Amino acid sequence: MTGSYDIPAAHVTADGYYTNKAPGGVAYRCSFRVTEASYLIERLVTNAAIELGIDQAEFRKKNFIKPEQFPYTSATGWVYDSGDYPKAMDVALEKLGYDELRKDVERRRKKGEVTGIGIASFTEVVGAGHGAEFDILGLRMFDSAELRVHPTGKALLRMGVKSQGQGHETTFAQIVTEELGIPATDIAVEEGDTDTAPYGLGTYASRSTPVAGAATAMVARKLREKGRKIAAHLLEAAEEDLEWETGRFYVKGSPEKAKTIQEIAFAAYTNLPEGLEAGFEGVHYYDPPNMTYPFGTYAVVVDIDKGTGQVKVKRMVAVDDCGVRINPMIVEGQIHGGLTEGFGIAFMELITFDADGNCIGSNFMDYLIPTAWETPRFEMGETVTPSPHHPLGAKGVGESATVGSPAAYVNAVIDALSPYGITNIDMPIGPDKVWAALRSKGVTE
Repeated sequence: MTGSYDIPAAHVTADGYYTNKAPGGVAYRCSFRVTEASYLIERLVTNAAIELGIDQAEFRKKNFIKPEQFPYTSATGWVYDSGDYPKAMDVALEKLGYDELRKDVERRRKKGEVTGIGIASFTEVVGAGHGAEFDILGLRMFDSAELRVHPTGKALLRMGVKSQGQGHETTFAQIVTEELGIPATDIAVEEGDTDTAPYGLGTYASRSTPVAGAATAMVARKLREKGRKIAAHLLEAAEEDLEWETGRFYVKGSPEKAKTIQEIAFAAYTNLPEGLEAGFEGVHYYDPPNMTYPFGTYAVVVDIDKGTGQVKVKRMVAVDDCGVRINPMIVEGQIHGGLTEGFGIAFMELITFDADGNCIGSNFMDYLIPTAWETPRFEMGETVTPSPHHPLGAKGVGESATVGSPAAYVNAVIDALSPYGITNIDMPIGPDKVWAALRSKGVTE
């Protein structure tokens, strides 16, 4: 609940409601979990900056958790693994050209135009925590990977998670390639078959890379260590005299004396040192020591038509830090999708009911979702702050953009309307709400 800020004390109360009306309870891309908390924090921070007459970017930077404070224990007891919030903010402001843009906003306001800049600096909590503290109905929140390398040198990787379009097949194969040197084209990734998959808790909460990706790295390293023993046998050298470079072991000082991972895999079934179990396969159940905490800063520029209340998003800058990026293209694709969903949350999507309990918005004629026509162009940026406890330094990213972007969009609208004393409009912010707010201040044309 304290977000990206060094807040020394916090008190939280919550009311629970049991109802057959709200379609909640499912963490759809982090809704019903962190998104609402982040939205609340970032809206409060923006409104506080407006009331205090302080620039919203500077106000955030003054109150950020400092990089040297990590690992940081929040007032509510969460231990943030790593972060550099000022750096992400600086990258976003530089990409936006914030200082000059702020001056341009002031010049345009003097001409009677309605325009504003919104900022949101979010911290996500994803993956899964240590099994002793985190469980689902008693089941620890570990996940698994089983890796089998055949005598041919080709591999089968079976996972306890299931892709929903995040590109698991590419990402997990890439991890094995990095750890063992087996080409990704020679790695088959299998998910979703409960007859053959190792036990796992599945895909949710941006946990695939933080947990299953870690399990993949760990099982590959187990095989690499077994491969060292086999290579030492084949090269007639001591294990400690071998060096590893991606795809092969070689003798120190004699790089021409080497065995590839494919030769080692074949030997695992044909030419083993005495006492070593045959085969080249393993399974790893990864119990994470902590959650991972991706973060970022988003900045949005909007223009508003006083006559209609229509909001036009002119620019959207998104700077994300999800630790080490295994496949940058896949990461950017997930961020693009989340920013689009955040746009829909902020401006379009609504489930409500009429007086008789009928759902309004039960089909896609009535429930608005963004298409390529409405969705703004996204300008991407990144910083890299590795997670200190993850084998690859990676954090989750699938839900980050839906956590941070709704507040950035709404803060831009409120910044545009703040000269007229308007400090809040509930999502989704449709033209009717904006027009009514302006009309209440005698501003509409």
